[in-house]
Amino acid sequence: MSIKESLIKNTGFNLAGYFYLLIASFFSVPILLNNLGRDVFGVYIFLISIVSLSAVFDFGLSNAVVRKLSLPGTTGEERIKTWKTSFAIFITLALILSAGVIVLLQYLSQVMPIFAHLDRNTINLSILVLSGIAFINHVNIHLLNLPQSEQRFDIFNSKTLLVGTANTIISATVSGFYPNIAVLYATQLLFHLLTLVYMISYSLKFFHGSDFSPSYDRVIGKELFSFGLRNFIGTLAGQVENQFSNFILGALVSARAITAFSIPQSIVAKGAGVVSQFAQAFFPLSASLLEKDRIKKLRSLVLGVEGLTLMGGILAVVLSHTTGQPFLMWWLKDSIVVETAFPVLKILSFYFLLVSLTPVPTALLQGLNKPQIPSFFGVLTVTVEIALSLFLVPLYGAVGVAYSFLLSVCVTVPTILIVTWVQLDREIRKLALLQ
Repeated sequence: MSIKESLIKNTGFNLAGYFYLLIASFFSVPILLNNLGRDVFGVYIFLISIVSLSAVFDFGLSNAVVRKLSLPGTTGEERIKTWKTSFAIFITLALILSAGVIVLLQYLSQVMPIFAHLDRNTINLSILVLSGIAFINHVNIHLLNLPQSEQRFDIFNSKTLLVGTANTIISATVSGFYPNIAVLYATQLLFHLLTLVYMISYSLKFFHGSDFSPSYDRVIGKELFSFGLRNFIGTLAGQVENQFSNFILGALVSARAITAFSIPQSIVAKGAGVVSQFAQAFFPLSASLLEKDRIKKLRSLVLGVEGLTLMGGILAVVLSHTTGQPFLMWWLKDSIVVETAFPVLKILSFYFLLVSLTPVPTALLQGLNKPQIPSFFGVLTVTVEIALSLFLVPLYGAVGVAYSFLLSVCVTVPTILIVTWVQLDREIRKLALLQ
């Protein structure tokens, strides 16, 4: 199978899962909003965001493992040691993070006013279940590294099918009978467990007996952390960017402000996610193309994808401004939410135009063993966003967060695109000198 055919196939699997989740979310959000109410829905979004935030604390090891398993020079013994070391690290991190979720949420539930919308029993049960989700989800991250490195994105997207269905269609259905967020989280935990069982059965086909069990190897661990920690800062910054608005709006404005911002933010995130599905398939492929006679094909591929992404971003801006408000009204059927969400959507459409250009360069830099570059720009972006938000949110509410997002990427995105091109050109020249 050619490079383009392999990439198209893998991206196709990713997009199929992604669009399924997009459609499921499209129908589920207004149902959850109606069944839970504006305020409780805001708390529901806030709490579930903690799981996403905890998932980022893999210290960049996920990408490090995928890269190590994808490199053409990795031996069979190195593969086994990489797997076992990764397993040991992720189990340890899962235990620490699950305990951290309990401590953090117990504290926040006592100091943040948005939790006044829930009774104490519901809060405590929700925290306990979310801790379990954080643990299982982190173990699943390790298990999913294998199908990604093998470029088996049909298997990799099993989590999208199982967990994604639970978070959308099933949660929306259950909320009609039990409009209690603790019950919804418990339902989602069940599907995280099903994903765990499925991924263990897949992994056992590659690593049998003692080869499957966790065991830390110092040499491999040092190598993984060397790459991972340089990548981790950027990944953490990305998750902070996704979630910090919930904290700022919840602390400085209201639970309804979280709802008003999170809905257009989720629309933009899902649009950017289309490009990320390509980047996810592109990452292991880019690592395998770092050879003298293949790297120029990589450059042509990047140029073509970025051109298509730019055209898609321009189209998204036009559609957001012309049809965004009637679409939100038809979708949500709540004029109060739409009134506050549409101005946010208009601003974030320009943010989407710029930020959608970054996933492929980020994957390319990771493949070039330069994860510290996107990490630097990720930290810079989120630092500017937070600083601007602290100033703008008290003045403009949810719209202030949107402006902070847009202003920060106006500076950082053009810069990272230039830096990426320079790094790729250097790699091409370096490989050209090799005999």
